[in-house]
Amino acid sequence: MNSKLALMPLLIMSAFSYAADEATPEAPVQQQLQEVHVRADAKRVKAARSYSIASDGDLRDRVNLGVLGKANAFTAPITVVNYDEQALNNTEARTLVDAVAKKDASVWQFGGESNTLTGLYFRGYQLDARQFSVNGLAGMYGTQGTASVHVGSAQLIKGASTTVNGMDPEGAVSGSVNIETKKAADEGNRKIGLGWFSNNRAQGTFDLGQRFGENKEFGVRANGKLRHGDTPRHGYSEDNKEFALNADYRGEKLRVAFDSIYAKRKTNGGRARMQDIQNANGRLFDAPDGKVNLLPSWNWQNTVGRTNMLTFEWDAFENAQITGGIGYNKARYYGTLISPTICGKDGASSQTATCSSANQYHTGTARLTDQYFRTLSMNLTARGEFETGPVTHNWSTAFDRIIRQRTTINGSAAGKSKVEVKANENIESKLASFRADYPNSWANSANLDANIKVNSLALSDTLGFVDNKYRLTLGGRFQAVEYTNKKEGKSGDAKRFSPMLMAAWVPQPDLVVYGNYMEDLEPADIKTDDDGNTTMSKPRVSRQFEVGVRKNWGDFVTTLNAFQIKRPGYWRGNTKKGTDFAVYKAAGGAAGDKQGFERNRGIEFNTYANLLNKTLRPSFGLMYLQSTVKNYPNAADNLVNGVQVANPRVIAKAGVEWDTPFAKGLTLNGNVSYFGKSYQDTQKQYAFPSYTLVDVGARYKTKLGKNTLTVSSSVENLFNKNYWQVQRGQYDRSFAVVGMPRTYWLKAELDF
Repeated sequence: MNSKLALMPLLIMSAFSYAADEATPEAPVQQQLQEVHVRADAKRVKAARSYSIASDGDLRDRVNLGVLGKANAFTAPITVVNYDEQALNNTEARTLVDAVAKKDASVWQFGGESNTLTGLYFRGYQLDARQFSVNGLAGMYGTQGTASVHVGSAQLIKGASTTVNGMDPEGAVSGSVNIETKKAADEGNRKIGLGWFSNNRAQGTFDLGQRFGENKEFGVRANGKLRHGDTPRHGYSEDNKEFALNADYRGEKLRVAFDSIYAKRKTNGGRARMQDIQNANGRLFDAPDGKVNLLPSWNWQNTVGRTNMLTFEWDAFENAQITGGIGYNKARYYGTLISPTICGKDGASSQTATCSSANQYHTGTARLTDQYFRTLSMNLTARGEFETGPVTHNWSTAFDRIIRQRTTINGSAAGKSKVEVKANENIESKLASFRADYPNSWANSANLDANIKVNSLALSDTLGFVDNKYRLTLGGRFQAVEYTNKKEGKSGDAKRFSPMLMAAWVPQPDLVVYGNYMEDLEPADIKTDDDGNTTMSKPRVSRQFEVGVRKNWGDFVTTLNAFQIKRPGYWRGNTKKGTDFAVYKAAGGAAGDKQGFERNRGIEFNTYANLLNKTLRPSFGLMYLQSTVKNYPNAADNLVNGVQVANPRVIAKAGVEWDTPFAKGLTLNGNVSYFGKSYQDTQKQYAFPSYTLVDVGARYKTKLGKNTLTVSSSVENLFNKNYWQVQRGQYDRSFAVVGMPRTYWLKAELDF
């Protein structure tokens, strides 16, 4: 491949290239960067010089930054982390979000193993799993399910991402996740595994891949995972199936890949998410033992997703590359819908019971729900390079089109049984009186039937000055959003250009100072004016500023950054007498109008290292987050000032891996996560307490003839800490999930 074309995506971000291993070895090795020169017309541009970089074995060098191409994570002018297949495999979390959330301090997960809405928080803002992208195609991951069998790497791109990656049909703020799928390695992939998870879950896995052709240009890789049994939580069981197939061709100028992914997870006794805690009369009761289930075992939910996608890269011309793809995801979430809700204030909401004690909740009534998500995603990108005198240009243009259809059909009615439960009583025996009496018939029409369509065009140019020591990226994305409410026969559209500005100073290859300004765009609700005309209100625009510095000290790397993300609030439309919205509407306002804002400011510090002849690999991350709301409409449509709910002020995470000198092939590991205090209401009257989780584990690798056997085990939540895993909904709605209790797992994998 022509050297300019091979390094073109890298130069777009003005990144320094160093080796990206196809399959990260068990014991990380020091990576060396040789001197690389790239010819641009008649002049040579020095891209980098030799240096070494510390690696903890979990981070991959290359990241997919959408319109800006594939770049080096160290020198990218935004904050990005890329976890590889080995890191996810060693963690052996039951969900992808749990695996990545154990590592980075600015990210925490919600939903977990509960089989409710699942995803990540980036710097205090929610990103649902269905907003993840796969191989650069938005919305191809799934809905509530977070399968991992097909994940070759998980890239966390922090900060506003609309301009870089395009907008998910339902919007995204403060970050994005891009999944790169597994492909067959040059040496092939031949692995089978068995695992056991407490309380009583068995797992079987396979990973088979092979490359063919004179230059191994054709590859096929198949992965599968089956897990079934009871979790440590009483009455909570799962049946999980995941399969993935990848076929790829990599020629000198053309690379094509096809992926087919299937995942289904059936659970009983899940979805024990306490909600609307902001309406409580007092502080939420202390978290019960993780084995306690807040809902009965007959409660069930299923998630299923199917994805088929085709992507390609074509080195079309001497100094230009064209990439693109198309994918279709069909996902479904169905089962009984029950939401345990905290007892609250008089008139707080129609869904909140009024009780005398804060140490009480009601189960809610059960009903059937069937939710469909169908997403078509496609993109086409062209990028290249040229020079104007002493200035280098790395240009890119991208067109993205995403269409998502959402349909929700509910049961014809809810059951009549509903139980109020006190925290200090035997919850399990109390729930025994909660009968599964919900009707099995369905409503005559859909509760939700909507299409969301997004077309966007992005342009960017990265200018390099003084041998690329100074880099300035200018660009933006024009987006057209169309929302159709098929149930009500309404449609609306909105258009906007979102600018992007990035800058980096690289005085030497081991030091990068960077900053950026970017915007995120979220579609808004449809509204009808007094004359009956239907329009879409202006989309919400979130703005982020970030500055940071990365330093490679040889055996360890440090990153320090500061950020601010400001997001407007909007009126929900509660016309109940006495609400602030009722007054606003009387003055001519409407639901969906912008009002006030929420703002997150924070500082992040991360470091990872390779010490003691690369046998000790510690890591540490810390985030300080300040979340505020001002003149912000809450869920009841009253204006509030204060803190945003359920956002911890401090999060710290530390981990270590040690290749022991006394037993060849034995690696010990540990991980500590601290989540600071957060609040269940904006006025800081009641707090969710802080908590610390500790995981420990070991991994032993040995040869069995020509084969390799790896046995690994871990104890998660070693001290069996009782805790609430906090999260929030729209506006100021605060939720919490009972944290999982101490969990054991053991697995054995044979490479043959």
